[in-house]
Amino acid sequence: MNTNILLSSTTFVVDYNTTLRTSPTTPIMNSTKNCSVSLQYKFLEHIVYLYVMSPLCCIGLILNVINLIVFSDRSFKNLTFKYLRLIAFVDCITCILVFIYCITNYTRPHTLNDKYFRTWYLVNVYFPLANITAGCNVLLTLTVTIERLVSVRWPMEKQRLFSSNRVLITLIICLIFPILANSVNFLVYKVGECHNLALTLIAKTKAYEYFGMCKEILLRFIPICILICSNCLLLSTVRAANQKFKPKKRAVEAIATTVFLQPSSNGCDTTPINKYVSETQSQTDNLLSDESISSVQRKSSVPLTSSNKMHLRKQQQERQLTIMLIWLSTLYLCGQIPMLFAYPNFVFKDTNKSSYKYYALVVNLLELTTYMANFFIYVRFTTQFQQVLRTKIEQIFFCFSNNS
Repeated sequence: MNTNILLSSTTFVVDYNTTLRTSPTTPIMNSTKNCSVSLQYKFLEHIVYLYVMSPLCCIGLILNVINLIVFSDRSFKNLTFKYLRLIAFVDCITCILVFIYCITNYTRPHTLNDKYFRTWYLVNVYFPLANITAGCNVLLTLTVTIERLVSVRWPMEKQRLFSSNRVLITLIICLIFPILANSVNFLVYKVGECHNLALTLIAKTKAYEYFGMCKEILLRFIPICILICSNCLLLSTVRAANQKFKPKKRAVEAIATTVFLQPSSNGCDTTPINKYVSETQSQTDNLLSDESISSVQRKSSVPLTSSNKMHLRKQQQERQLTIMLIWLSTLYLCGQIPMLFAYPNFVFKDTNKSSYKYYALVVNLLELTTYMANFFIYVRFTTQFQQVLRTKIEQIFFCFSNNS
């Protein structure tokens, strides 16, 4: 996300921060000060954030909790699923933060203490934590995409590159680096006079401005560029594997040549002995080609052993995982790339204009939608996810039926 208006990361923060700087909340009524409890926002912002994004946050939270429960099943032993489980956990935190943000910042405070709590939440909870979860999300998505790319393109190197120690170090980096990079956000804003949002001295320095630009490049621009390249490589690998298998399949059928003649039992006639010549497909082709899996089952003249069935099942799972990751990373990019243009002074020089606020509104809504869509991608492209989800639902209904 970006730091612009709302969504779970920088966008939420950026847009909202700039909005607060340019259109600060009006003061609160007090016996000694002319303050008002009302918050200043546009009518469209009030409708979208309160009545559209709040329900979307609840739906996204429910769906990501389901993802966590399903991926916690023991059958999900693949490393990819462990990364997806962490992504679902981070998305749950993001949905909670954004939901509270929408409720507290787009409804009218009733008292001075009420307004103080809303401003305090924005300063000390939402702004720093939303940026942290956004950074974790982008790094985890990048990591799982690279892991899948190595699995299908360089399968012999996966065990070395993704050993248990390296996986642990990678996860620590994905969690610690965003925390360190966004720790300064706890010192950027404060609760000012009349419990309004106020900038600290750190936020007004040039050093913080340059720091924010560097952080945006390291935690958003560079990961997005790497993610685009990785996604393109994944897509090209899948297409190449499917295209290579088709001509090889025809070649195998065509290369049925008579090598020599063997005398029959009467010693007069001869019977041709056919020799079939075929090249062994690469591991990547066998891993990703859907036809290679089905053709083995069709051409096998003997029943498949249990080991062969497990091998075919693993090939099918690897292919489904790869297709799913392509869709998942593509969807993530659709929500993240527009966030780059929402960064203040990048495209929009004046963040006070309505055009910037409406753009941030659309971008935040788009990004929030991607958190819900992950569940539907899992259901559509992963057979194992469907089976485990169905089993969990049946267990729940069975428990309810027994209790009743």
